[in-house]
Amino acid sequence: MTKYDFGIRIDVGVKVGSGHFFRCFSLSQQLVKKGKKIIYFINNEKDFLQHTISLDLPYFVLKGNTEKEKIIYLKKHLDKIKTLIVDVPLENELYSKSFEGKCKTIIIDDIGNKKTFSEILFNGSIVNEYHNYQIMKKDTRIFLGPDYMVLRDEFFQERNKTKISTKSINEILLTFGGSDDINLTNKILPFFAKKSIKVNVILGPSYQDVEKIQKKFQKFNNVNFHINPEKISSLFLKQDLIISASGITTYELACLGIPTIFIPTNNEQIPTSKEMSKQGFGINYGVWDNDFERLDLIFSKLNEYDIREKMSKIGKKIVDGKGAFRVTEQLIARNDAIL
Repeated sequence: MTKYDFGIRIDVGVKVGSGHFFRCFSLSQQLVKKGKKIIYFINNEKDFLQHTISLDLPYFVLKGNTEKEKIIYLKKHLDKIKTLIVDVPLENELYSKSFEGKCKTIIIDDIGNKKTFSEILFNGSIVNEYHNYQIMKKDTRIFLGPDYMVLRDEFFQERNKTKISTKSINEILLTFGGSDDINLTNKILPFFAKKSIKVNVILGPSYQDVEKIQKKFQKFNNVNFHINPEKISSLFLKQDLIISASGITTYELACLGIPTIFIPTNNEQIPTSKEMSKQGFGINYGVWDNDFERLDLIFSKLNEYDIREKMSKIGKKIVDGKGAFRVTEQLIARNDAIL
């Protein structure tokens, strides 16, 4: 007997970061408000639980060493759900094809350029080149662009509280994803720690060596570490400038209108940094190359109030924070068709 309306296939941890989990959690919250029951299908129980402290979320750990083995295992438990939501971008095509004819699937994707066999596909990326798909079913519905970027509800609720300081930059924040697997924090923090400004650093739930980096910078009174903060939007709103990777956090910062310097941490993030900057939100530094002189020039440029104010307004126009509501509405509207 089916127990859950939606099963959500999600990975979280050092290699994949935290963004995909948080957007699926946000979507699940909206679906729960509509009376739907949700269960998560996960790979790593330890990493999942690190992200769900104080939350009581139903989950099921998949067995298998490869994605194909996990899919075989998941197929044995399809009686638990009505519809499968998949947010594993590098494996989305495999999932939609593997479950065709066996289970209704909803794909949440970022990078495109793949086949899709799903009933519905959402891609909230701002990058047009990531919107390319081979549609293998004639009735597949596709929703593209930042209007469908699913963010946590807090960003929509808090976006009207943004205030851009007319003074020069006094407080900044560094955030490079849930794990910062290329160690950008350690590379860039020494530069800002020596400035006469307040420096905040977010260390996500999958960050390694928390105590080591805290000890390394304990002599700097202007540096404050925030370990997996619960309400990250409130921390973002206090900043004059944020230096960030360009994953899903990009859209969170645009939604709030927080001036940003983007430093992509993998190849997939590079087009997002470029496109956001092209449209007027954030400055794309590019892949980190230890050029502190150039970083300082960008920092100095953003000391100008007019530049930060304009950037803030553009970001809010690009991302309005209603993506989770729109996706939920589409799922509920097509309830009879896909369930």
